[in-house]
Amino acid sequence: MAEFVVKMADERGRVMEQVERGYSSAEVQERFVQQGFLVYSVKPQGLLSGGQMSIGKRRVKLEQFVIFNQQFLTLLKAGLPVLTSLDLLIKRQPNPYLRSLLDNVRDRVKSGSLLSQAFDAQAAFPKVYTTTLEAGEKSGNMEEVLTR
Repeated sequence: MAEFVVKMADERGRVMEQVERGYSSAEVQERFVQQGFLVYSVKPQGLLSGGQMSIGKRRVKLEQFVIFNQQFLTLLKAGLPVLTSLDLLIKRQPNPYLRSLLDNVRDRVKSGSLLSQAFDAQAAFPKVYTTTLEAGEKSGNMEEVLTR
């Protein structure tokens, strides 16, 4: 068994990092996903990323992504439409790169793309996130799926 550093967020958006033993990174990731965590990375012990998540060719702090997701979820739970929620979050996004990605997402959704397709087209967000969005669209319960 090897040791892996797991970076994840719980349902409240708290980012955690811990060392876990497992046979592969996929096996360790699946274990935490089953427990309801949003897993950002699973890396062999010693390859820490310094609290950042690679988005495209640039880096965005992991905390900014988690904060965006929590705010997005809160707006959806309040009953705001997806486009209105994105507009509000774009206006308040301090990171110019993340703001430009969200602008592109909003434009794609306005053009008729599904939200999951719009995020996936950026090739900048974790695959687990776009898959989660897709599950929410298919089940008709985006709020519950994003909460998990």
